[in-house]
Amino acid sequence: MTDKPAPVEPIADTLTVSRFPLERRKARSVEFMQMLGLERDDVAEVMKEAGQKPPYALSRLKREGAREVRSRLREWDLSAFADAAELEDALRAWFQPAVTLAISETAEARDLIIRERQIRLATNVEQRLMDASYRQQRALAAQQVIETWILNGRIIGGWEVVIDYLERFRAGRHVRKTKSGKAPVSAPAQPEQVVQDGNVVSLSSWRNRKKGTS
Repeated sequence: MTDKPAPVEPIADTLTVSRFPLERRKARSVEFMQMLGLERDDVAEVMKEAGQKPPYALSRLKREGAREVRSRLREWDLSAFADAAELEDALRAWFQPAVTLAISETAEARDLIIRERQIRLATNVEQRLMDASYRQQRALAAQQVIETWILNGRIIGGWEVVIDYLERFRAGRHVRKTKSGKAPVSAPAQPEQVVQDGNVVSLSSWRNRKKGTS
């Protein structure tokens, strides 16, 4: 009679994840989010171990984010902005709730990826297969990692549209004029926030899960 494999969690509880200087930065910009972003190979590794399909390509996620942002930017009245700097501040403020959440969740996802890798090194296949609690936690971890990957990819794609938008504004190709040739005077349109109700992320549909659920 063989001994029952040791459970995974007691071993996992002894493992630690070190913070890199990059993750401790106080800046919470889109650029910082991109620096912190996940690698697709790491995401694919977690998904494979959890028995789930590979993650979408970054190019696909960027296209989805770009399409959504282009749609929302049509609601903006650019005549209300004095210059490109003012417009950029408004666009960054528009994106900031989603960016802040993405940075937080990316740090958590990186921890999960490292932790899962450490567990695989510290245990054998039989231990992991026989531990139902661990398998459930691994599936939840994979779900969080893939959702973070999707969120980041769409934000990156959307922000690329914003950069192009700003360049066109600086070049004078975005100013809407009235029949008299003068720009209309009005307040900026108020498009839907990138984060809604503190949980729904992307302009309206990039993500629809609540924190801590799948």
